[in-house]
Amino acid sequence: MNVGERVFTIRLPPEGTLLRDLTMTSLSYIHEHGREDLKLSFEGDVVRIRTWSTQVFSDSFKGLYEEAASIASAKSEKIRLGLLLNDRGVLSKLLKKELKGFTYLDAIRDFLQARARKDPDFLSLSTIEVRGDEIRLGRGGFVPAINLLVSERYEHGLEFWKLNYARKLRIVLDEEWYAMVLAGFALAIASLVNDDLLMVYLPEDFMMRGVSDKLFEVLKALGGLRGSYSLQKKVNGVIYRRQCPAEPYSAFLLFTSLNLVKEAQDISALYIHNYSLPLALCKLRRSGNVFTMMERKRAELFDALRFAARLMREGEGLVEELLEVVERALSLRVGAELTTYHRFCNLLLQSIQGAYSPYEVAYYGARSDLIHDHKLVRGIINALS
Repeated sequence: MNVGERVFTIRLPPEGTLLRDLTMTSLSYIHEHGREDLKLSFEGDVVRIRTWSTQVFSDSFKGLYEEAASIASAKSEKIRLGLLLNDRGVLSKLLKKELKGFTYLDAIRDFLQARARKDPDFLSLSTIEVRGDEIRLGRGGFVPAINLLVSERYEHGLEFWKLNYARKLRIVLDEEWYAMVLAGFALAIASLVNDDLLMVYLPEDFMMRGVSDKLFEVLKALGGLRGSYSLQKKVNGVIYRRQCPAEPYSAFLLFTSLNLVKEAQDISALYIHNYSLPLALCKLRRSGNVFTMMERKRAELFDALRFAARLMREGEGLVEELLEVVERALSLRVGAELTTYHRFCNLLLQSIQGAYSPYEVAYYGARSDLIHDHKLVRGIINALS
């Protein structure tokens, strides 16, 4: 450590939990938007923040909470997710007011706006304790974790510090930790379709890897993006505007990639480079008075992005035409038509990954009457070849 340098330690929640993912999502904002004299290093279950001033540390977290509160407010226009009764009681205690008629994002907005006016307790963020069958995040004034944040514990046990827990595990957080994970939730939440809540963020290993020169070129091409947080924000914006479901998965991935390329500033880096751009998808389902973890998966975005960039080079309007087909696949729910659209999207994605001939994809699309423009047929073949 350099003379005069301050080092702040943040301990991460148990590996594999949603709490940890949301903590890392919050840290990705600080990593990207922190001042030049603030540096983050990821060391297993610990994140160290180095700076010359406690005020710089404090301002970085206040900036995070302000950003997350603003995003929660904007997203609440479409994501009207009402509070579960038990969670309303917990959040009312945190905000010290009645939350009747509030949605989750309404409550998160108000809580984070209040936290942005206070200095963070960095000692709290460095404190995680195990006491019997309870995990405590923070230093005191604990509040039980709301169901929305620990939904995976109903599906399986957790392993933390070599101790195994099943359903009886209780997790409590203080206000500082609540601010950290609720900020991550506001940044990650992307869509609400029926009772399915979709969160999209960057995997932990991707954030730890950092931004290489090649990746920086790719991110810049997608709209002047700087790092993992701005990439996540761009992807979430695409999904949020459409309130896009995560299924059919192939249609979801194509929809996201085609829209990102359509809005790109310069597709040359996408066309030339080969890289990995993974996404983490988390789907929760509200059923009765609980949220249940339905799915957590990793999606690879780059191959579909490169296909979309090549298709754009084949002719003006081809990306928009293919998007119409993909959007139709996302809109349908049941029936033979859904099967046809789903089959086409699967074939296209698998062909992008090298598993099918481009001609087989184009033939199926034309024969099934999904594609009527011969220019789009030829464009798909050339973009896949």
